[in-house]
Amino acid sequence: MAFVIPSPIGGYEHKFVSTLPDSLVCKLCIHPCRNPYLSGCCGHNFCKSCLDNARRASVDCPYCQNKEFTTFLNKLSDREIRSLHVMCTNKERGCEWQGELNDINNHLGNSDGCQFEDVKCSNECGKMLQRQHLAIHVDTECPCYKVDCQYCQIRGDHWFIEGEHKEQCPKFPLPCPNNCIDNCSSSRRRKRRAKPYPSTEVKYVPREDMESHKKECPLESVECSLRCSKSLQRQFLTSHVQTKCPRRKVDCHYCHIAGEHQYIDGEHKELCPKLPLLCPNECEVRSVCREDMEAHMTECPLEMVQCEYHNVGCEERMTRKDLEKHEEENIREHLTMTKSELSGTKSQLATALKQIDTLMITTQALISQKHTMTSSDAFVSVAVRSVKLSAIASRIKSGDQNCPIIVKVTEFSTKKNNEIQWYSDSFFSHEKGYKMCLRVDAAGDVDTNLSVFLFIMKSPHDDELTWPLRGKFNLKLLNQISDTEHHSKTMDYLLDKVPDQYAGRVTDSDRAKNGWGYTQFISHKELHKVTPLCQYLKDDCIFLQMCCPLQILRKMEPSIGAPSMGLTLKSG
Repeated sequence: MAFVIPSPIGGYEHKFVSTLPDSLVCKLCIHPCRNPYLSGCCGHNFCKSCLDNARRASVDCPYCQNKEFTTFLNKLSDREIRSLHVMCTNKERGCEWQGELNDINNHLGNSDGCQFEDVKCSNECGKMLQRQHLAIHVDTECPCYKVDCQYCQIRGDHWFIEGEHKEQCPKFPLPCPNNCIDNCSSSRRRKRRAKPYPSTEVKYVPREDMESHKKECPLESVECSLRCSKSLQRQFLTSHVQTKCPRRKVDCHYCHIAGEHQYIDGEHKELCPKLPLLCPNECEVRSVCREDMEAHMTECPLEMVQCEYHNVGCEERMTRKDLEKHEEENIREHLTMTKSELSGTKSQLATALKQIDTLMITTQALISQKHTMTSSDAFVSVAVRSVKLSAIASRIKSGDQNCPIIVKVTEFSTKKNNEIQWYSDSFFSHEKGYKMCLRVDAAGDVDTNLSVFLFIMKSPHDDELTWPLRGKFNLKLLNQISDTEHHSKTMDYLLDKVPDQYAGRVTDSDRAKNGWGYTQFISHKELHKVTPLCQYLKDDCIFLQMCCPLQILRKMEPSIGAPSMGLTLKSG
């Protein structure tokens, strides 16, 4: 506890109960003497501190100015003064204590002494207050008093627990950021648990458990687990995945093939061979599978057909069910037409026989001249074909040609040795169709094959087309010395396994990053093969022909139903 220490200079300033004799008063400070010293010349008492100050200025007696100034400690007066009764220094504050001067320090300094004395907070918060208020301040008001965290029970200063620690306490209850409902909050309040969770229906979770709660909170926003890019609350995720997500797995109701709902209900529905279609003639057979529609149309009684005698001149058209009636009613007319047709055929046959005789004579003449034909004639024929191919390829302009086109690849050996990936000029699949180009890898697959890939390009007509691209293209490596033995393969974009990165719309660049085609289009051994009727590589050049699409699925048009070629295509 703090003690009141009297001032070391001057006499006592306490208020005494009775008046002090003049002999006990210091002649210098006019206060009751503190540590009195008696003068040997004049016999007056002086406080030791007052006497020491006076001697610093003069060695003479400070009262009578006697030069023979001597002093000695007056223990008798000191005991007398200390035994006198004084009032508490806090009398004006309300303390009624009176006692000997010897006891004043104990009264002011002891914890059970003067309750009006100013003391420092025992928690060292720096505040001064009366002793009677100290206990309440220390226990309830002092920011430095020790308390336990009501959540994690850690002990510390009140200011720390209620401030910094409260922002970090792992057990501190936080409201769910999604405002999910706590189903146990009402029962918690009924049980009156010690932990003061707020009385609300919003779920409160300890700070350390908040992350794990978010992973389970039914109101937390999450991405669809099937990656359909939709965000929804966790409580609706299961229902969405099972019944609403466009990427959920379903089976086609008709052919039972499995796939994503958006594919089965969209693209596949346009191709499904088992999908029931209405007969366009609205015959009694109301529903026909797509794969059986062609066969049905050959039997449909309401299909419009030509008379069986149209080859001989009958131009009547009627439904198939009326065909037999028509033939029965027009037997005479049909016979007349047939007779007239036979007459004309007889005349044509006679003319043809004369032509055959002429051809026989010409053939015999050619056979006789066979051995006189020089090898230069064959070279002339080959040269003429090469010139034609080069002329056709030279007319190809970037971006203004539609299939079919011919592409000329020159300096083939240089491209092969340097492993150059060569791109052709752009072209269109059809008028206002898909824009694309070819990439030819002369070195190809492990330097043993020629590789060819088809790349989709950005086009001004893309908004009018269906994506991803679905169709079939025929690619030919042309024989440069004959119109036979071309090396041909089909690039099939109808396969379900063609990813969108090869068949999807190009938006972020002029050309797709990946192409679809063959890493082994033709082996180098077969490419360099030369026979009297076949030569693909000639004058270090090759010619590739991209033919008209075998099948292109256009926007708002049904599929034609061309069969798959069963070829394995690769990406490049």
